[in-house]
Parts: sequence; structure tokens; C-alpha cells
Amino acid sequence: MEKMIRELYRNMLREQEGADRISRETEEEIRNLLRGEEKEMGQEEYDKCRDFACYIASAAEENGFVMGFKYAFRLFAECMQEE
Repeated sequence: MEKMIRELYRNMLREQEGADRISRETEEEIRNLLRGEEKEMGQEEYDKCRDFACYIASAAEENGFVMGFKYAFRLFAECMQEE
């Protein structure tokens, strides 16, 4: 079931954002957080750091979606039992 939820997440992200890594909002936040670091690090090190941050954010977004989906489903099931 988790595999299906992850596939749903990837499909949803592709449809909404036209990408399959992270949301545009998260990518923008990473760029804002790293703003000014490029001068101190140099372009190559900055790109490596940015890419690594995007990779971590991608995993976190996907896992957050999966967990939220599962919690929502459990809450829905619980609400249906109460009626």
C-alpha cells in the first residue's frame, strides 16, 4: 500500500508542478536559505550543497505525504465507525 501512496505522490507532483523532485515552494525556500553562501563556498561547492539539500527535502516531502495520507485514512476510518 505504501508503494501506491508514493506513486500517487509522484504523479501528483508531476501534474501540479511539472517536476518530479520537490515542490517549487521547497526549492525556493532552499535557495533563500542558501542565499549568500555561493560567494563563500564557490560555485561547485554551492551547487553540491544545494543539490544535497534538494535531495533531503525531496525525501522529507515524500515521507511527510505518505505519513499524512495514512493518518488521514485512519482518521476517516475512525470517523466512519462512529456513525
